[in-house]
Amino acid sequence: MNNKTILITGCSTGFGRLTAKLFQSKGWNVIATMRSPEKEAELAELSNVLVTKLDVTKQHSVGEAVAAGMAEFGRIDALMH
Repeated sequence: MNNKTILITGCSTGFGRLTAKLFQSKGWNVIATMRSPEKEAELAELSNVLVTKLDVTKQHSVGEAVAAGMAEFGRIDALMH
């Protein structure tokens, strides 16, 4: 894939959610992270978006989210926290 990839924390609401939609609309791959991804429907339906669990207070969660994003898109070019 030639698209750039961004990992964004806090995508369940607010600026995180809006940022995920903006980057996706501009052709980026988006790793949209949140504490409860099982509750997310809208972002999960968008192309080039991976919705995955991330709790920034739990170190293992950060590693798991990065690994999931790398497995899906092969790279991470930017981080928005």
